Amino acid sequence: MDSIERRKSVRKYRDNFIEAEKISEIIRILEEAETGPGGNYIKFEFIAENLSGEVKNVVTYGFLSGRYGAIAGWVSDEPYAIIDYGYILEKIALNLVDLDIGTCWLGGSFSKRNIIEAMEKDRSLNKSIPAILAVGYEGEGRRIRDFLISGTKRKRKDFDETFFTGNFEKIKENYKREILEGVRWAPSAMNKQPVRVIWDEHRVHFYLVDTSLKMRYLDMGIAMSHFELKAAANGIKGEWKIDEQATLTNWTYMYTYDISNIE
Repeated sequence: MDSIERRKSVRKYRDNFIEAEKISEIIRILEEAETGPGGNYIKFEFIAENLSGEVKNVVTYGFLSGRYGAIAGWVSDEPYAIIDYGYILEKIALNLVDLDIGTCWLGGSFSKRNIIEAMEKDRSLNKSIPAILAVGYEGEGRRIRDFLISGTKRKRKDFDETFFTGNFEKIKENYKREILEGVRWAPSAMNKQPVRVIWDEHRVHFYLVDTSLKMRYLDMGIAMSHFELKAAANGIKGEWKIDEQATLTNWTYMYTYDISNIE
């Protein structure tokens, strides 16, 4: 079972915080993070809890419980930069799964003021923090609130409502379905699952059905990271690009994965 299949949103954390050795591993992962498809390099910071207990650095208004930190960064407030933010941070999240560290994306259920005060890097007025990634050791059991949330969050749209061939037919090839299953289970804000994919021979086009919220661009970046990782696991290589000849639809076109090693 790979990290995409093992990943889940953790909202209840243990009472013991991440130890120094694991924090060093987290920082190493952040330092090795790549640029996004749009060429944006985002410097992510690890924000530990305030050990004095006087003021919490990561305030989530009761959405999370236990002891946890967060990962956050600054990014320019434009769609393709936000896509890069989601793409890079989700890859970080999947690396943390391999360290047995639980994570949870938070787009609105946290205090930005506390996060900003705990950060050290660029606070330029033309940049923002679109979301944070809560991190910590998963606690035992779940709260009633978690059952109510997960009952909605774990539901996914039908595969054939989301992914299509270039002729808008059902995708039949098993390896394509396996790769796109990774996209289908990508987390998204309020579980809206706004990403649609058209696999047209060696070109895989990505679209958004809704761009009314900036969070949707995060969802796109997360989905793209899942696709790329699943594709690589199936021996498929390629690169992200903007394709002016992408299939026209009523959706908003964002990116194409151009496969280089399939005839």
